[in-house]
Amino acid sequence: METFNQKTEILLANHPYLKAAEKGLLTIGQRRAFAQEQYAIQLSDATSFARLAGHSDFTPSSLSNVKTPEPIITPADGSTDLFQFLLGGEVFASSLLLDYATGVGLDENDLSSYQPCHKAQLYPTYWSHMSLSNKRAAGAAACAVNFTAWGGMCRRLYEALRKTELNYGYTSDENEIDSGLAFVNFFATPIDGLDQMAAAIIEEENASYEDIVEHVKMLQKYEVMFWDSIFETGEGVKL
Repeated sequence: METFNQKTEILLANHPYLKAAEKGLLTIGQRRAFAQEQYAIQLSDATSFARLAGHSDFTPSSLSNVKTPEPIITPADGSTDLFQFLLGGEVFASSLLLDYATGVGLDENDLSSYQPCHKAQLYPTYWSHMSLSNKRAAGAAACAVNFTAWGGMCRRLYEALRKTELNYGYTSDENEIDSGLAFVNFFATPIDGLDQMAAAIIEEENASYEDIVEHVKMLQKYEVMFWDSIFETGEGVKL
């Protein structure tokens, strides 16, 4: 494992946002910050993934009621292109984020009128940069590494928020996911075939280690900064 990735995993595993969540100390402001920043991130990421999937004309102002465009790029083996798949996931999850927001007292108007924090938005900004440069291989490698990290954070957050003894207000039924936590659970669920879809693009682009490593490193760095930002913002510090 790369040294930078080991450091990222340690930082995330010990992140104060999750530590607070698991102790029942996450404030309503910190929970709202998650939704507020994710609303902007989802729209930006969906646009970036669309561009990497060949949809240069996908530029919605909101993901509400948006339909995923039909595939343009089809892998040689007939499978789904990674970025087409990710675009569909963002569109699907957009309504789940609104359910999460409702649970913390926000509606879509609140989310759309919120001024995002620069620190939290470095992650989607970098994705936008990669998509404008059509860095499909670097993006694919970043997905294989970063989505595992993001998913692990969402899994721990989901498990913490659903514990009735921590009084976050969600149900803990093992057989039914509280609608307010469906967004977090969606991203906590591992993506089947992620590594294979990523590898197919890297091989197709004939990308070298040097072509992708710095991009992966930057997105891992910005992943940590997202969690830093929503922890700090919820405490009244906006950076």
